[in-house]
Amino acid sequence: MFTEAVGYGMVAPTLPFMAQKVGAHEGRIGFLVGVYAAVGLFAAIPLGALANRFGRRALIILGLACMTVASIGFAMAPTYLWLVVARVVQGLGAAGVWVGTLTLAADLSADETMGRSLSWITGSWSLGFILGPALGGIGTLRTPFLLYAGMSALTLLVAVAGLPEIGRGGPRATVGGILRIFRRAQVLSSGAATFALAFFYGALEAFLPLLLAGGSVAAAGATAAGSAAGGGAAAGDAAPVTSRAAIGLLFSVAGLPSVLLPGIAGRLADRHGDVRLIVAGFVFAAALSLTFLPLFGLVPSLVLFFLLGCVEVFVYTPAVALLNRGMPTTDRVFSSASHSYSFSLGFFLGPLVAGLLFPFGGYATMFATLALMSIAAAIVVRRTAPRDPPAPPLADGAPEY
Repeated sequence: MFTEAVGYGMVAPTLPFMAQKVGAHEGRIGFLVGVYAAVGLFAAIPLGALANRFGRRALIILGLACMTVASIGFAMAPTYLWLVVARVVQGLGAAGVWVGTLTLAADLSADETMGRSLSWITGSWSLGFILGPALGGIGTLRTPFLLYAGMSALTLLVAVAGLPEIGRGGPRATVGGILRIFRRAQVLSSGAATFALAFFYGALEAFLPLLLAGGSVAAAGATAAGSAAGGGAAAGDAAPVTSRAAIGLLFSVAGLPSVLLPGIAGRLADRHGDVRLIVAGFVFAAALSLTFLPLFGLVPSLVLFFLLGCVEVFVYTPAVALLNRGMPTTDRVFSSASHSYSFSLGFFLGPLVAGLLFPFGGYATMFATLALMSIAAAIVVRRTAPRDPPAPPLADGAPEY
């Protein structure tokens, strides 16, 4: 998970600029960033079936191999189409790692301490996300991908040598059985939270680097009408961050809360309930979205990005715990696939919708959309949450499908 997060995080100070270099406009940049997750829309369920058939370890190994190949592809990419193909392969690898790793970690965790246990996984991912943007600011635009290809290949060897063999030879899935798992209240509630969180960060990852680099909405590629809207003047007061390394540092700061605070978030979720913590996190996300542009240039960017990172730790940690509490071991691989599906859909639509709306108000419109999405997510999570604690796991050999 650490390795996957490094590749995810290093995109912010690299991919938008690589796309600009080959002539891509905002809509194409949004698509390029989001297509990484869109792969999961098609791959999550088949990957879950593979994990139940051949084991979680095999799926993680496949994912790491795809990420290694994709990194080499980015380093060699001469055109926008080449970037898209590499991004698709990277997305396939990430989906494999996510489904396999979350399922394996949940299988090894006690149900009553799921929040604290899985906080190690979310914390490891966040630590990688901190390193990723810093790595993305090194050297030329191609240098980080060459370094990451070596890193992911090394992790692949570690996975082959060290991961336990769990879940191999599980029962064959049916469409009806998978749909029954997807309709569980805890899966729907966790999925809504994951979708909205991915939408939030997908839009920010695609367009905040351009805001920072340009120092104003207009310089970041918005139309004259967009920069004349509320966001342009506020953003224009901030000095541009011209260094990719500086942009990478800010995105690394955004990952700090998820390294420093996941244990606290996990304990709060175990004690007070996953849903309460998720709702509070989205209320905070809405407030931050509405105040980001007015504060931009008045409050140090390090502080703003740290606050953005707090959204992730207080939504994602309890969302993962909620998904797995009381879930039968034989069903977890498909609940993890639903999680990947929700993340993929949100991370694809976030940059895409933000890019399409950009001509109609620039960053002011983008942040207003994120605020509305956060409030809607809080309501949906609350209404779809299980009324009672999840039932204890079924005995091994008694899956729902």
